[in-house]
Amino acid sequence: MEIPADAPEGGCPGCLLENGLGLLGNEEEAAPNLKRTQHVTTMERFVEMLGELGDYELLEEVGRGGQGVVYRAHQKSLNRTVALKVIGLGCWATEAHVKRFRREAEAAASLDHPRIVPIYEVGERDGQCYFSMQFVEGGQLDEVVSRRPMSIRQAAELIAKVARTVHYAHEHGILHRDIKPGNILLDANGEPHLTDFGLARLVESESTITRTMEVLGTPSYMAPEQAVGNNTQLTSATDVYGLGAVLYELLTGHPAFAGGTTYETIKLLLDTEPRQPRLWNRKIDRDLSTICLKCLEKDPKRRYSSALALAEDLERWLKNEPIRAHRTGIFTRGRKWARRNPTSALLAASLVGLVAVVGWNVWKSELIYRPSAKGIAVLPFENLSLDPDNAYFADGIQEEILTRLASIADLKVISRTSTQQYQSKPRNLSEIAKQLGVANILEGSVQKAVDQVRVNVQLINAQTDSHLWAETYDRRLTDIFGVESEIAETIADTLQAKLTGSEKKQMSKKTTQNPEAYELYLRGRFFWNKRTSADMKTALSYFEQAASVDPKYAVAYAGMADCYLLLPLYGGGVPAEMSPKAIAMAQKAISLDPTLGEPHASLGLVHSLFDFDFAASVREFEEAIRLNPNYAIAHHWFGDSTLPALGQFDRANAEAKRALELDPLSLVMITDAGTVYWITGRYQEAVAQFRKAIEMDPRNYTAHWQLGQALECIGDLPGAIAEYEKSTQLDADPLPLGLLAAARAKAGDRSAALAILNRIQETAKRRYVSDYSFALIHLALGQKDEALHWLESSYAKHQPDLNWIRVDPDLRPLHGDPAFEALAEKIVPAREFNASATSDPSN
Repeated sequence: MEIPADAPEGGCPGCLLENGLGLLGNEEEAAPNLKRTQHVTTMERFVEMLGELGDYELLEEVGRGGQGVVYRAHQKSLNRTVALKVIGLGCWATEAHVKRFRREAEAAASLDHPRIVPIYEVGERDGQCYFSMQFVEGGQLDEVVSRRPMSIRQAAELIAKVARTVHYAHEHGILHRDIKPGNILLDANGEPHLTDFGLARLVESESTITRTMEVLGTPSYMAPEQAVGNNTQLTSATDVYGLGAVLYELLTGHPAFAGGTTYETIKLLLDTEPRQPRLWNRKIDRDLSTICLKCLEKDPKRRYSSALALAEDLERWLKNEPIRAHRTGIFTRGRKWARRNPTSALLAASLVGLVAVVGWNVWKSELIYRPSAKGIAVLPFENLSLDPDNAYFADGIQEEILTRLASIADLKVISRTSTQQYQSKPRNLSEIAKQLGVANILEGSVQKAVDQVRVNVQLINAQTDSHLWAETYDRRLTDIFGVESEIAETIADTLQAKLTGSEKKQMSKKTTQNPEAYELYLRGRFFWNKRTSADMKTALSYFEQAASVDPKYAVAYAGMADCYLLLPLYGGGVPAEMSPKAIAMAQKAISLDPTLGEPHASLGLVHSLFDFDFAASVREFEEAIRLNPNYAIAHHWFGDSTLPALGQFDRANAEAKRALELDPLSLVMITDAGTVYWITGRYQEAVAQFRKAIEMDPRNYTAHWQLGQALECIGDLPGAIAEYEKSTQLDADPLPLGLLAAARAKAGDRSAALAILNRIQETAKRRYVSDYSFALIHLALGQKDEALHWLESSYAKHQPDLNWIRVDPDLRPLHGDPAFEALAEKIVPAREFNASATSDPSN
């Protein structure tokens, strides 16, 4: 490489680059013991010798760059604090470098902009050049962010402001060429100011400096054309790159490129692509990531055409408007990779084609949703009471508001099960809204003291981060019902939801006038939501107490119905004992309040699982959904019990989809979607869904045994056995043990199957074991008559296992047997079954 005439001490710029570039603006990476950086030690000796520099008293060093040291100084003649920059080249200060230093001052002084630090005076003393400028309180951007990280929105706002400032400089013919966090100063109000035009140049200048091949800039923020020393090709796009590099670091906490040395950093920025910002921080949305990466394109022509265009796109993003940038970076990187790896290009093309096909299927998947403009999630309310035991009360307020909103058909209201995922966790509302598929979030707090309650709420459009409404309510406990109704009505009005007359009544009704009964009910729901046998029994006790205090309290009876219904499914009771009580409590609740949807859903499941009265079950579920269209459990139970039993597979999957929309983070709903896929013959989709549930919770024993069933249906018996074994290791439920025994028999291991059968028979002496489990084992052992005996026994006992008798893949070997067909006719009469449906894909 030719050594330029103005190179310091005749040194080779390439060598300086490879050995640390200590001279050229990368003091952060230069080793502290590099004695060759004589300009630094010379400056330090100069400062030690002189406490004053002409009219300035040097107070403290506040920054150090490639060309100089910046001090906080006192200007004696004007009695003011200034920032004083003194050239740092010392004995290496050739005429060219002094010229560059003066050019910095001239360039900055010619710019009159509120966000550009103004130059006061340029001077020289004893061979040392200096200039004074406004002292900005607050510090450099990198220092401020290290103490207090910025939010994603704040970062975008800041870079938009700096980009407009840079555009102003470009309009006046000046490039900055060293945009980095250290050259962005934040004042006391957090507003940015651009400084250090040490590498700026007049765009039209033909000076020796602009023709040099010296590498000017800070490596982690240098554009590729700058890194190779091609200064004749530097344009406004070079500064756009620097803005993008700063934005990248603010968003991710990492530079776009950072090697162990300056040389490695430059090699990275020349040869590799930046990592996707979203891989560092999942809170960064795709549009903002696209804006950032467009700035960092290797080809200057592919970046924003100007700093103003960047600022305007950031402002569009801030206003939730469509951005102009396109996500084309991946194809550019693909072409570059193909050129570097021609032997792998064909394979890559094949893989891309496969990914495209899979992507299309995923895009069309029933389980992907767009955010609903009239969708809302009510996040768990914060308990601000001094007594932590009042947590039940905060939960209760949240659930009561949810219940009122859920009655509005024009709204999409996310179930409490999914919103509880965010209890006591840092909240990124935009990310939560995306996960839940809604645009709006309600969050609040509750403070209860004796009979006084304070409720704070705020409704936020999470997509635009704008507050739609907020209010504080101070009420007596007896007035809390009015607060819940008022909040629900205001939300509906704010979201412009259409309300029917019955929906308005539902929102404003008071379920009880008795505050003691209300508190007992809230405690009951608090424990019922924990979904364990012990907690459900505790919940039942509270519901019973609430009904005792207020015998006309309908929702207390609905709570009891839910407990009696689910206790057998959680090992807490015998079905024959629990189901009549569930029916009685549900009917009592309906008699007291015919507008409640929950007890109708309870009756719908009872009629499906225990009574095999499917016509009644359909009526109850449809009524529950009519009264409470956002009740996820009603859709969930309807989709995985009654509808598959009747062969209505499309409708079953639609209800499962709706349940998942309303409760997208519920492990039960996610697993249930797989159940519906399985029972309706969509086995591959079932396998994928069960694996998703297991990924969320590897200890989900239900998903393991259901995955085993799906694997059996696609012919993977060893895989099924492995899943059954995992399930039995995670829980003592006898059902997966029965499935394991049956699978062992199918695999030819009869002795293992019989051993498990004996084990289950012993278990049945101590706890409830379904007759269905015994039927499956005997069927796998080839003992059809014995299997039919156990199925008849299950039917006689009204156990919740036979409603799927006509579509259950595990019972398919019995199809055509007269005794089995007679039993199926008693459970699901042929006239009620959709004969065109089948769970056997081969038919």
